[in-house]
Amino acid sequence: MRIFILPGTYDCDNMGDLAMLQIALRRLKSLQPDAIIHVLTNAPDKLKFHCSETGIVPWLGCKSWLRVGALPRYFFPGIRPDIRRHFPCDLRRLCRLLRLPASSDRVAARQFADALFNSNLLVMSGCGMIADAFHVNALRMLDALEAATRCGIPTVMLGQGLGPIQDRELLQRAAQILPHVGAIFIRERYASLDLLKQLRVPEGKIFVTGDDAVELAFNERSSAPGRHIGVNLRIAGYSALDDKVLEIVRTVLNEKVSRHQTVPAGIPIQHGGEPSDIQVLERLLGKKKSGGELDTPLKVIRRIADCRIVVTGSYHAGVFALSQGIPVVGIVKSDYYREKFHGLAGEFGGGCIVIQADDVEFSMKLGAAMDELWEKAGELKPRLLSAAELQIKFAHAAYARLPELLRKHA
Repeated sequence: MRIFILPGTYDCDNMGDLAMLQIALRRLKSLQPDAIIHVLTNAPDKLKFHCSETGIVPWLGCKSWLRVGALPRYFFPGIRPDIRRHFPCDLRRLCRLLRLPASSDRVAARQFADALFNSNLLVMSGCGMIADAFHVNALRMLDALEAATRCGIPTVMLGQGLGPIQDRELLQRAAQILPHVGAIFIRERYASLDLLKQLRVPEGKIFVTGDDAVELAFNERSSAPGRHIGVNLRIAGYSALDDKVLEIVRTVLNEKVSRHQTVPAGIPIQHGGEPSDIQVLERLLGKKKSGGELDTPLKVIRRIADCRIVVTGSYHAGVFALSQGIPVVGIVKSDYYREKFHGLAGEFGGGCIVIQADDVEFSMKLGAAMDELWEKAGELKPRLLSAAELQIKFAHAAYARLPELLRKHA
């Protein structure tokens, strides 16, 4: 069996999406031990380091092939779906018409097409990509899913956090394609479930499994609460957090560190981009406490294990903490993160307080939440661990049904 995976992180720089990929690979291998698995990536050396048994398909090939391969949908609606299998080989005139800039683009496009159309299963692993915040890549992934389904290749989406989607083009494409995906595993009920119903995805294809990374973190849990305050801030357009929020967090954090006689611990999730979580944490905590050395999901998770509470503007820092029984203060401002954190809080049934960074009382509410969770950390731990264990159970049950679901919906 050949499996082709479209991951949530192409550069292997996001420790959360990388953790989801690692767990998805482990679970798929347990179902199909002899499977040959290829992963789309823009960082082959990093992928081999983190996921050593996978084959490599260059990200450049996805961009190049979809640039060519999507054209029949727009210009030749009557074309046979199976002819798409041969891009860019059989339609060289079309490639020349598009003037692909280099032969390397055509080679990479062929690699992508071979991996896609020679696969027995196309998987989109865990991420929050199908959303307005990542419009361009979301459309690319939907195009790849459509190409596979049109050719009768089973498809599945794992560990998905879907939406919000207001963009008309993205909403239309999602409505056209997602109902035909064989199975969709979602991380939370808060927003993703309603969106899939709006898109008319059949209920029998939808499974609430929690985040795939829950299992990786749960396995590293400690028996007693730690002593540190874990910190993460995601300053990016899709988070809407900014320098003003950073300064408020710095003030409140310094006060709580002094009050509780503890130290802050940086827990970076996004290692790439401008600014990366590491760069933000260097400004907030100083270089020695920024966590720049935490370059694998397990290293980040083990740093969090030493914490009593975690204050974060990044979703997966929250997942890693709650899955180890560590309560979380989630700082949100954008709709994207508001939905993610409320969904996360819902799946863990408490122990996650979500605070709006643009609230006029943000500073006061942040401090109060930190104090509350610090005092309750011990009593919250068993409840949070039970919630994590239940999500892992649901996820394994859903994965075990994949062969049956894909045969049924192929």
